[in-house]
Amino acid sequence: MRRPDRADGEGRIEPPARILGIDFTSAPRRGKPITAAQGTFADGRLRIGSVRCLTSFQRFEQTISSAGPWVAGIDFPFGQPRRFIRALGWPQQWSTCVSHIADLGKTDFEKALRTYSTAQPEGEKQHKRATDRRARSISPMRLDYQPVGKMFFQGAPRILRSGASIVPCALNDSKRVIVEAYPALAAAALAGTRSYKSDDRSRQTDAHEDARRRIIAALTGERCKDTYSLIVQFDSAVCQTLVEDRRGDLLDAVLCAVQAAWSSIQPHYGVPEECDLLEGWIVDPSQLEPHIADPSQPPTGRAQSAAEVSESELLGRITTNASICHGRPCIRGLRYPVDTILELLSSGMSSEEILADYDDLEREDILAVLAFAARLSRVKRLQAMP
Repeated sequence: MRRPDRADGEGRIEPPARILGIDFTSAPRRGKPITAAQGTFADGRLRIGSVRCLTSFQRFEQTISSAGPWVAGIDFPFGQPRRFIRALGWPQQWSTCVSHIADLGKTDFEKALRTYSTAQPEGEKQHKRATDRRARSISPMRLDYQPVGKMFFQGAPRILRSGASIVPCALNDSKRVIVEAYPALAAAALAGTRSYKSDDRSRQTDAHEDARRRIIAALTGERCKDTYSLIVQFDSAVCQTLVEDRRGDLLDAVLCAVQAAWSSIQPHYGVPEECDLLEGWIVDPSQLEPHIADPSQPPTGRAQSAAEVSESELLGRITTNASICHGRPCIRGLRYPVDTILELLSSGMSSEEILADYDDLEREDILAVLAFAARLSRVKRLQAMP
């Protein structure tokens, strides 16, 4: 693997002056734009100068084609699982594979994903990359709920065409460097939560706003310095904009910038030697910690085990309210009916995938749904209605 080190005479990695953080979407528009944060990085301080909305792919392409030097952290999966690519006989070199997928077109690419997934046994329908397993993120093959497969299709060909150096998939001598970011990891590391936003207005709560404030406070303090070797600075107007954005997309762009800045001062941009160049890698300090790869360990911020939660505590999370979902049993008064979560589990989704898709939910909520279903199944007998 050719490594993209840029060391000065003392052997240190020289950080670039500019840092970009971009929260991507597969269908940018006014109501759901791509968001971008731009800042300068020096002496351990990342100064965020602006956060803005990009309402078209054209504006995104203009941003990643702007003059360097800079490092950009972008939130979408850069690659697909090697197991999937190999099974379909597609090229196993990243640039060639991405070009092949772009030539297929959106309809045929999605058809290939769905056809392959349907043929796989339960529990193995959507594979994960090594970096996804460490990050507890969902499969880049996913086209529904949180459609990161569509984000890959729209994003990967565009960053390839930009001519930037794509870490670690397609390295070159460009002074424009793009790394894969995942802001949920930063939010969990800084404030112990992945629940700080929602695209659904009915699910946007004051608790989300409080979580955004906690994340912003952590960015400017010792927690961020200890985790990412930097602190973030922004003026009060930018700070207020981040708090008021109830979708959380602008804050996500800032978190992507933090991960990009951290990677810019790491050997090999924080990518381990054993990384699969076809699949790609999420840059974050947690991705280099051995315990993250252990699936028996709970995600950050969800440390309580099932054994520590009694059945009565779990069942207390299941509520009914005539004004919510027509009185169906729901989770903690939220608009998550028990039967919907059970349907997701029975479709083959793992608890981790559901939690990644639905930021409001907690691991104990999934356990509560299962406990509720188990309680309902403890009936003496079933009697047919006349």
